[in-house]
Amino acid sequence: MNKRYVIGIALIVVCGIVGFTAFRGSLTPYVGFAEAQQLTRACQVMGEIDKDKVHYDLTAGELRFTIVDEQGHVLPVSYRGVKPGNFDQAKSVVCNGRVVDGTFQADRLLVKCPSKYQGLEQEGEENPHETTPATGGV
Repeated sequence: MNKRYVIGIALIVVCGIVGFTAFRGSLTPYVGFAEAQQLTRACQVMGEIDKDKVHYDLTAGELRFTIVDEQGHVLPVSYRGVKPGNFDQAKSVVCNGRVVDGTFQADRLLVKCPSKYQGLEQEGEENPHETTPATGGV
């Protein structure tokens, strides 16, 4: 076999392995609160925001809050950065990061605002946000 073919095939295999490893490392799986506490790598957790336990320290730029999952388990979250603009209206949040000393240290937050995901009104129901066109005389 020609040396060029061997080198070419080896280079393709190495690039494929590096690409696959980089892609796999960039994936952050959704996990439950218990599993997140056992993982050492980054993951994603989702929960409903406990509005009574939200504190934003403007001086330190740190947002601390608690999320609750569907089973009622509670997880404290700490996020350093600018508080998302629609955080106060959000019902739930997806947090990317990892658990450190029992607190989920979030690198990124994705807030889920319920108004963005409401379904379309049923036919015949009135939409309170819809305006009726003005009728003018002809």
